[in-house]
Amino acid sequence: MEEDKFVFGTFQVNDASVLEQLIQKCFEYGVRTIDTAPSYKTEGLLGSIFQNLGVNKGNARKQIRIQTKIDGWQMQASKGNVFKYVKEALQKMRLDYIDTVLIHWPFPDYLSETWQCLSEIKAKGVIRKIGLCNVRQRHIIQLIDETTIKPDVIQIERHPLRNANHDIDYFHEQCINVQAYSPLCRMDARVKESTLLQQIADSYHTSLAQIIMRWHYQSGVTPVFTTKKVDRIINNTAIFDFNLSQEEMTIINIMDINYKLFVESICCPGF
Repeated sequence: MEEDKFVFGTFQVNDASVLEQLIQKCFEYGVRTIDTAPSYKTEGLLGSIFQNLGVNKGNARKQIRIQTKIDGWQMQASKGNVFKYVKEALQKMRLDYIDTVLIHWPFPDYLSETWQCLSEIKAKGVIRKIGLCNVRQRHIIQLIDETTIKPDVIQIERHPLRNANHDIDYFHEQCINVQAYSPLCRMDARVKESTLLQQIADSYHTSLAQIIMRWHYQSGVTPVFTTKKVDRIINNTAIFDFNLSQEEMTIINIMDINYKLFVESICCPGF
């Protein structure tokens, strides 16, 4: 199975029938990786949906990737021994293994212990890949120095108003796959009303969203998008019939103002 081009996130999609319809459409349009977390409260819904769609067993299971997370409270409650939470996720999603487990936020308490534990679980084959969300280069340098364990995947907030290229360059140098959540910046007015983005979109007869998704793709980054509308899955994935020029890539990159939707000091004290 080739590397992900897109990941579908289930954050704030808590209606079972809607979520099942969306996942069916994702599979139809080549989105094979589904992202969740305990705090999203969708793991149990996904378990039922995977069973309904017949994708949690046999050859069908090999065609999809399931990605969940370890939340900060789990790290703290278990002092880093998070195996029981991985086991709970397996049970909720009715899976024999999980493709990727990420540490949701780099809470300093028990970060190294949690990372060591995930590595041990990966060695047993229960997890195929491990990684972290919401980190910067300095976190990964320190974590590798302390544990010698390199992440397979990093997931960060990334969009035209925060390109994070310095960190991404380092992650790529380390051969770490990078995912971008909130890839469209929730269509912040500064994105939605950008005349520069609109000019690029007009030149290719595409939407702003398609231009931004293509920018991620050409940056070697996998966008993690979420929606409650089927037509947006179709639109967001239709990005393979054009190529952005280097000049156009630069135009999008210079929109960067290091703006974050999820402020670190609130979400992760001590960040």
